[in-house]
Amino acid sequence: MTKLSKPEVERRLGMRTVDPQELAWAISNVVPQSQFTSELQVDFPRADSPALTLHYFRKGGLRAIVPGPSLTEETFALIEQRVKSTLLAPATPLVRRVVLFAHVPTEGYWRYRDKLVIQRAPDEAPRPPVELGDHPLVFEVKFDSSPDWQLRNMRALREPRQLALLLSLLVPGLSVPPRNPRHQWVLDATPGAMRSVWAQETYFIPNFETYTDELSQQGDLPAIELVATMPSGIRENQVLVLPEDLEQKLDTFMRLGDDDRARLLRAAYWLHHAREVWDVSKSAHFQSLVQAVEAMLKYAPHRERCPQCNAHLAGPTAYFRCFIDRYAPMRNTEDDDERKTRKLLYDKRSDLTHGTSLLSADEEVGFGWHHPKPSSEYQLASEAHQVCRRAIIGWLEEQQ
Repeated sequence: MTKLSKPEVERRLGMRTVDPQELAWAISNVVPQSQFTSELQVDFPRADSPALTLHYFRKGGLRAIVPGPSLTEETFALIEQRVKSTLLAPATPLVRRVVLFAHVPTEGYWRYRDKLVIQRAPDEAPRPPVELGDHPLVFEVKFDSSPDWQLRNMRALREPRQLALLLSLLVPGLSVPPRNPRHQWVLDATPGAMRSVWAQETYFIPNFETYTDELSQQGDLPAIELVATMPSGIRENQVLVLPEDLEQKLDTFMRLGDDDRARLLRAAYWLHHAREVWDVSKSAHFQSLVQAVEAMLKYAPHRERCPQCNAHLAGPTAYFRCFIDRYAPMRNTEDDDERKTRKLLYDKRSDLTHGTSLLSADEEVGFGWHHPKPSSEYQLASEAHQVCRRAIIGWLEEQQ
């Protein structure tokens, strides 16, 4: 075949318009073998005689598609046709339905434009027999699907999960099931038959439809109440309420550029992860809160250096402190307790980041008996969660 130039290959495969992961998937459908030559390069089918080589930026975007010596006219035609018939073809709208959990029951319905729905789980959905537990709700997201079932499943996993993580940031108490459920020992506490069972961590609703053509209608469900201030703690018979500005915040998110959207989703991931690891490690919980904020930081490309020692004058701790102070300012500047808590937050951030300490609850010596540190650190973790979440949401509000 006539040797194709790099620009021609990139243009005909729509490199600037398609998702890099989806493009790699389309190529792999035609050239099933690949070799990861480095963290930034993939060769199809192998490095010594590639047909195509994909080069990536360090932050994940696709930088170049280079034709190789083994690329034939027939192979390229098949790849191009695959891209046109799946990635460049008009999208088919479809609704993905998943189960999320809230710290209180969901009894109503809320819809964001023609994009997503939060609503009460069906009657047959298992529910916890306690006030404080993982209470199921149905989360629906309309996304751009594809006639190809593999591509449909890729997209159905990606965007709904991203929006679910975003909602877990904006709605306190909302959580997302793990993407990769694990097997573990669980206790069957049936009276008279107590035993350990090796079981998979998952949640199942009989006859639950995971795909539909349209978002569900409200029907007889009441509207979920919208409130100016989300309740703290849990009261008897409390049900899920939503922030009254949730629609506005989602509008702002939808308008963000790709880089800012990715930063916010990373922050949402780490804030959600903090809740997931609380029972395993208080230090990991605290560090995840810090990571959530640091995911939002933008470092200056050329930070000022000390003329004597050449060290950066503003390091990560300073950037962290500035972000917190700007987007989650102290509620009372005269409150010494709040000031001390914030200083401890910055100090602990530095200690944990550099591995020089653990929170005392994770030091398996004495388990905190007769010592004030576990209680003070528990209070610090609670304050840190509120401050970090408020700072990230404060950044989003400034983008409106």
